[in-house]
Amino acid sequence: MNFKLQYCALVIGLCLLLTIAFLLFKARSLQKKTCVHCNILLLDIDTLRADALPCYGNYRNTAPNICSFAKKSVMFENFYSTARWTLPSSFSTITSLYPIFHRVRTKFIDRLSFQIPTLAETLQREGYQTVFIGGGAYFLNQLNGGIRGYDLVTDRPIEQILSDVSKKSKPWFIHYYRGDLHMPYMIPEDAQPMENLVAPEGFPITNSDFYPIFNTYLKEHYAEVFTQKAIDEYRSIILSPDKPNDTSVAELYFKLDAGNQYEYFIDIWKALFNAYMATIDTTKSSDVAYMRMMYDTKINILDNQLEGLLKNLSSGPLAKNTVTVLTSSHGESFGEHGTFSHDENYHSELFHTPLIIRSQQLPNKQVEQASSNIDIFPTLLELVGIKRPAGLQGNSLVPNISNQKFDFDRFVLSENESGGIILQNQNWLYFLSGEARGIEQSILYNKIIDPLEIVNVFAKYPELTQLLYKQASLVRSYSDIFLEIRKTYDFNQLKLDPEKVKRLQKEGYF
Repeated sequence: MNFKLQYCALVIGLCLLLTIAFLLFKARSLQKKTCVHCNILLLDIDTLRADALPCYGNYRNTAPNICSFAKKSVMFENFYSTARWTLPSSFSTITSLYPIFHRVRTKFIDRLSFQIPTLAETLQREGYQTVFIGGGAYFLNQLNGGIRGYDLVTDRPIEQILSDVSKKSKPWFIHYYRGDLHMPYMIPEDAQPMENLVAPEGFPITNSDFYPIFNTYLKEHYAEVFTQKAIDEYRSIILSPDKPNDTSVAELYFKLDAGNQYEYFIDIWKALFNAYMATIDTTKSSDVAYMRMMYDTKINILDNQLEGLLKNLSSGPLAKNTVTVLTSSHGESFGEHGTFSHDENYHSELFHTPLIIRSQQLPNKQVEQASSNIDIFPTLLELVGIKRPAGLQGNSLVPNISNQKFDFDRFVLSENESGGIILQNQNWLYFLSGEARGIEQSILYNKIIDPLEIVNVFAKYPELTQLLYKQASLVRSYSDIFLEIRKTYDFNQLKLDPEKVKRLQKEGYF
């Protein structure tokens, strides 16, 4: 009997030793993947669709420096934004929440609840120096809570900021926003288009080409663009007599925009879009092709400007102790499904964006796992060894990078402004419009056999359609509730019923 007891004790002891050894191995393995309290650079290139980069499939060599950087990084092939434009998508990135939960969807109206922690606030509490660089104040600003947690918000060159933060002993987090790629796709006077195509007659290439065109549009449509306050204060400019090659109203527009003086505008974006789109014939493929080439040229110019920074991050002094994320808040369309710029639709060109993560602790590889910009926040925290706060809806992508986990069935949730819900991954795109009242109005594309997303095959896949319809309907119902409550209630103080949250958790949204 004593022998049996001794034998059992020996077996139990060996099991404990093996368990401890395994846990220590896992801890060392995780430590190798973790760059504890390393610096973080979030390079946010707005309006960059994934397939505009050669490493994501563009035949033009638009971004040799970005793609050289990607070869030394982890590149996520199926990364999707939560919204088709910057404001709601950016807030998803900094909160790890879908737009229906962070509820910042409307310019100059919505603001982020103070109960929701941002990425910058989380890192600031962990001792990071936090800096926001760039002209993103239109989307992330003090009024809507988008720059909470930053020690410094500036437009100074990043090289100067890096020099300053490197002098301190604390790690730093820099959110570097670049808005260079937005329509209209003008280039500097000393730059050249990437290809020698024939430009449409009267098509603007540079700002000096566009300003007179835009000036004429503003003078004709001033009541749709400027508030009465602007018209009263700047009457002598806005209502001045027409003059050849006049640019005075256009200069006023950009001056007020640059100064974030949005009380002078009824609508900022529509004027730019309408004036620029009037210079091409969207029914002519050659006109559209030229405009797309100008967008690609802007990417190439930006890529050249980022060359030094990317080299520093991949093989220079910053490479050893910096985690870099390069991404975009949304894509851009060029008539593939009837819309241009990021006018509302539900197709991949507006939601499929790049995600490139670089750290010396990570392998160089491509990851097929479907992912979302809500995943950036928890991924960064795990990579620098910080515990994630409660309530984040995103997943850390570290297990996907290390081959510990791959969820082929994960669908990324996105939305459009009319209440439509998009669910997609590497194989499928599902859409349920805000007006749809039954499963028969579902739209489902098989992206493997139909990459252009043309043929609706929902009837061929009834089980998948039923599953996605159920998920989309649930999310859309909450969106409808929020829209109704907005009319009579302080939207930012709204709290979800815990039971309803559990239902969403069960459906996989947490």
